[in-house]
Amino acid sequence: MTDIVLEIVRAVVLMGIVVFLWKSGRSRFEQFQNGWHLIISGFGLLLFGSILDISDNFENLNPLIVVGDTETEAFLEKFVGFLGGFVLIAVGLFKWIPGVQGMSDLVDIRTRDLQDANKKLVAEIAVRERAEKVKHEFISTVSHELRTPLTSIKGALGLLHSGDIELHPDELRSMLDVAYNNSDRLEVLINDILDIEKIESGTLDYHMESMGVVSLLEEAIEANKGFADEHGVTFVQAATEKETFVRGDKDRLMQVLSNLMSNAAKFSSDGGLVEMSIAGDGENVRIAVKDSGRGVPDEFRESIFEKFSQADSSDTRQKGGTGLGLSIAKAIVEHHDGEIGFDSEVGIGSTFFFLLPVSKEPVPGHEQRFGRPRVNQTSA
Repeated sequence: MTDIVLEIVRAVVLMGIVVFLWKSGRSRFEQFQNGWHLIISGFGLLLFGSILDISDNFENLNPLIVVGDTETEAFLEKFVGFLGGFVLIAVGLFKWIPGVQGMSDLVDIRTRDLQDANKKLVAEIAVRERAEKVKHEFISTVSHELRTPLTSIKGALGLLHSGDIELHPDELRSMLDVAYNNSDRLEVLINDILDIEKIESGTLDYHMESMGVVSLLEEAIEANKGFADEHGVTFVQAATEKETFVRGDKDRLMQVLSNLMSNAAKFSSDGGLVEMSIAGDGENVRIAVKDSGRGVPDEFRESIFEKFSQADSSDTRQKGGTGLGLSIAKAIVEHHDGEIGFDSEVGIGSTFFFLLPVSKEPVPGHEQRFGRPRVNQTSA
């Protein structure tokens, strides 16, 4: 009786497997179907053999299951049912497993494709977010830099145009000075925007020539004297043993120096010193501008040379500027095969510097000279 129960259980389990395999194999990938029908047929033969095995215990069922003698029944049960079933299962597995492996490889490929697409999407989103941030900063900067000088110019010209009040010559001169200085601010803004557009399009002109760095620094100090006076600081040129020559565009390098010097003046305290220095190792010359201001905040260091990048980019910031100066300076220095960077400590000050390759061709007729510290004295 126990054998009959076990054989029935075996037959039921095999029937369940056949049904499960048949249902789960429908509408699958081609790689999944390959060999799958052989596996189902193999389990079907095992089920057939089990049914024959069960029928041995019921004489009245035997004629319905098998027609023939005992040897024929044994052959169908042992060789066709069990052995044939295992053979078909084995052959089916040999054919099915490579197909499944191929499908797994295909899934891996599609997964990598999706991961790559996701990375590109994330990068594009980051670019768009950065573009939106730059757009916001541009609008904030331009609106602030335009609104403030235009308001001053309009106010001064409005009083002059109205004719309702009589102005003393000194008051008139003061109003004209306000209008003129704010016109300069507008010109700087427009020139910076034009320069950054030319840099990005590769159309910024450079007129390369050999020049002395000490002479360039002296001219920069003289050119920015008014800005130093306005902010109550002093430009100090450290002693330099000898003149060093570089090859570059004088006006563009003056633009770099003016930007670094004006930033140092703006962020230095009233009566502070801005030290200019030159150092070289025979291969490169290092031009540095050191201030005693508040330093560069840690969160601003990595983006300081990006366009429209300012430590305070709100439209209520205290310090003026387009946020383009350092980006333009970086592009100019790199065009001269140089490098630009800074050292800073919050609360103590910053030193912005740039390196230029030393020129082997001195300026014709330029005398080598040994300088003493040059100080641009300004009112505190």
